[in-house]
Amino acid sequence: MRIYCPPENITTNKIIISDKKQVHHLVDVARLRAGDRLYVFDGRTQEYESVIDKILRDKVVLTIHKVKKISEDKILHIALACAIPKKSKIDFIIEKAAELGVERIIPLQTERTIVKISENSLDGKLRRWQAIAREAAKQCGRIKLPQVEPVAGFNSVIPMSKDYDLAIIPHLGVKNRHIKDVVSSFKGKPEGSGWQPNSQSHKSVIVFIGPEGDFTEREVSLAKACGCVAVSLGENVLKVDTAAIAVVAFLRFYFPIH
Repeated sequence: MRIYCPPENITTNKIIISDKKQVHHLVDVARLRAGDRLYVFDGRTQEYESVIDKILRDKVVLTIHKVKKISEDKILHIALACAIPKKSKIDFIIEKAAELGVERIIPLQTERTIVKISENSLDGKLRRWQAIAREAAKQCGRIKLPQVEPVAGFNSVIPMSKDYDLAIIPHLGVKNRHIKDVVSSFKGKPEGSGWQPNSQSHKSVIVFIGPEGDFTEREVSLAKACGCVAVSLGENVLKVDTAAIAVVAFLRFYFPIH
């Protein structure tokens, strides 16, 4: 079994599982006992092969037997800023993005975003999304947890484009270059660096996905002014969740992410 534990609960040779839900699942659902083996990841860089030492009323104590450390030498780091779609599809997007290796997920409010989240429910939504990302990381074998950020407005996020080597914004513009052409010619910064997709350079891409009804002309203009490249995803008009997963999956398999 594989579970998540925050780094502050991990010492040199011991792990303390104190989260009530996790303790309940381990003891009452999975019915694990002292001597059973567990794999624990810290959400950063390490995974621990451990054995249950003792089970107390409110915690489970593990002894670490082996430590596995992951390398951060990724060829491509992906951020996904996605407009919040209807019918809780953002949950699905976060889950699949986490499975596909996205490191940063930003739920967006755009001019045409239909879903409006009240101030009172923002914290609860964020906790839910972070839990979904943790569960996805646990299931797919990731060690580093994806960062799910609070809901943000398009205007406040789009300037972040300048912090990335490539920023792309798919929309329905008729003159957009196909995403394949843009990505295949991507060499990162600075221009003329000679970086190719099979190099070991650290590069980063941020993807902006629009809402039902697409981005407005004003938003696209602002994105371009901030350095975004407008791209086409083909002739078909894709739903928000389809577009988000399609772009991330394309990037994930075009660039080998270790």
